[in-house]
Amino acid sequence: MLDFEDGVHWIGTDIFVDSRRARDRGIVSHAHADHVGRHRRWVTSPATAALCARRWGADDLEVHPFHVPWAEDGARVTLLPAGHILGSSMVLVERGGTRALYTGDFRLEASATAEPCAPVTADVLVMECTFGDPRYRFPDRLEVLDQLCDFVEETLASDAVPILFAYSLGKAQEIARLLGERDVPVWLPEQAWNMLEVYREFGVEFPGCARFAMEAPKNGVLIVPPGVRARDVVRAFRRRRTAAVTGWALDRWRLPRCDAAFPISDHADFDELLELVRRVAPRKIYTLHGPDRFAARLRALGYDAEAASVALQGSLF
Repeated sequence: MLDFEDGVHWIGTDIFVDSRRARDRGIVSHAHADHVGRHRRWVTSPATAALCARRWGADDLEVHPFHVPWAEDGARVTLLPAGHILGSSMVLVERGGTRALYTGDFRLEASATAEPCAPVTADVLVMECTFGDPRYRFPDRLEVLDQLCDFVEETLASDAVPILFAYSLGKAQEIARLLGERDVPVWLPEQAWNMLEVYREFGVEFPGCARFAMEAPKNGVLIVPPGVRARDVVRAFRRRRTAAVTGWALDRWRLPRCDAAFPISDHADFDELLELVRRVAPRKIYTLHGPDRFAARLRALGYDAEAASVALQGSLF
């Protein structure tokens, strides 16, 4: 049995994945706040362990490399790369003759900073579906990056500071590397810079990237997190142009007031969600963190699928 009330729990065991409640042992798929609980022991991949230690002060860490299974509470558990951010994991649990794959947040398209996504076949698939609507089909990433670079060049040519809104863990590092590889200098504020230092520990290079210290970046870009915390930084520059870098750029009404928006995401788009289902070839699917109607779309394609919000408990055959 699976329970979805708080993350994913294999009923009858102490296997909890992405529980927001503090557990004695909690498997953490990645270091974003909405997937983290303050567990006594954090069970995760090497890079996620380092990010959690730096970001959340996690100190009792049980680290498992990708593709190396371990025994836990009558099950065999394996972490697999999810392609979302550095260290992000899918979790494969084999128990009682059934293989269940939990995706966490994932992206099939190649990332500049995360390990390539590596799903496997399973009987049961528990999948995120943030962009589980057909209108969320992202354009070619290189084309969007070209447009982003044009925005930067035009802003600098007008003697203004280009400011990009991107989350401090994952998106900020991805954009910093993509722009740096195109010889665009990038400045990051403290929180994003601290996360970047962990990325560097795991071999990710960031050409042309520097720590921001409240002075106007010269011929480059400032990346700040969206929301209230960025206001003082943004207001410090009278001449500025702002842009959001997010998959939600396809829904401009969702975004804060800004001059432009570019649809680059670290989540799977609609087509990638369907491709993931094809690769895993499950007998049963539960959908999480997205529209319930995505499960209905899967049923229309012949899959046995339901939203976890509808089935708080699901039988594992």
